[in-house]
Amino acid sequence: MTATTTEADREARITLIRTYWDVLMAADMVAFRKLLAPGAVIHYPGQNHMSGDYRTTDDIVGLYTQLTQFIKDGVFVGEVLDITVGEIFTTVILKYEIRMPIKTLHGRATGIFILDENHLIQEYWLHEWNQQMINWVFRSSRWFGWVTKLVPKKNKKK
Repeated sequence: MTATTTEADREARITLIRTYWDVLMAADMVAFRKLLAPGAVIHYPGQNHMSGDYRTTDDIVGLYTQLTQFIKDGVFVGEVLDITVGEIFTTVILKYEIRMPIKTLHGRATGIFILDENHLIQEYWLHEWNQQMINWVFRSSRWFGWVTKLVPKKNKKK
């Protein structure tokens, strides 16, 4: 990024974040893949089976394929509250509901992006406002099987 963010750059970055959100809510992994810069890195927070750094396009798309299953199953519903553009970082504030069989949880998260010169995602950090809740949701989905599509069954050798 240059020292001064132009209005055109600001608008392009906001458009990328809105497109990112729209393709995720549509679970469109073909369109999502096109938003990733070569060498993109996604830092997914927490202490659960999906936490970690994803460093290849295939790994990133694999992570988001798992995450969008929540959307397809009607478990996750969210919306963008605000997008800010700084000299280097573009941030988004989200609110969401996780609709589980036992109750609905309300959450918020902050996404921090670095975009490349082509306005593609170079690096992304997600910060949950209640990471303990999210860890519990992912663990519960595996333990209780309420989102069974998220947990692929391993083939047992005979």
